[in-house]
Amino acid sequence: MTMAFKELALCRESCRDYDGRCVSHDLLEEIMDVACLSPSACNSQPWRMVAAEGETAKALAEEIKKSGRNFFVDNCGAFIAICETEAVLRAGVNEDQQYFAQMDIGMMTMMLTLAAADKGIASCILGCFDDEGCHKVLGIPKDVPLRLIIALGYAKNETPRDKIRKPKDQTTAFQNW
Repeated sequence: MTMAFKELALCRESCRDYDGRCVSHDLLEEIMDVACLSPSACNSQPWRMVAAEGETAKALAEEIKKSGRNFFVDNCGAFIAICETEAVLRAGVNEDQQYFAQMDIGMMTMMLTLAAADKGIASCILGCFDDEGCHKVLGIPKDVPLRLIIALGYAKNETPRDKIRKPKDQTTAFQNW
């Protein structure tokens, strides 16, 4: 299944109601492969993804809920944790080597969620979780920042919600502010 890009953007939303079916290993791998095609500053690719399936996903859901939020994660079919790794920019770039890393991770995350949506997999980008517990469940070294966790699965309701967006005059302009 492949969609036109605007269709894909319209159907991708933050899903918080999953039906409990697992997302296959092959599908997770395919989604991560597409995410890795994302642009990054000087092609630094300052990320490492860790997929959680089965019992690991269940343990991760418990750590996510410890933040006091995101209680819907019990029915997710899988998770992908996104860590920030060392960015190595080209010689002559004057900014701090990590300056662009979080922006790069943001772009890669959007690519990941769009790749998932293209395959019929719903997602929700999570920034609230028990950091120490998630590091432990996934075996992430303590000195590696865990930036986001993407909840993945099959939406109970496959009809996308209407998107509520600011008026265009508040978000876009031509020639000047």
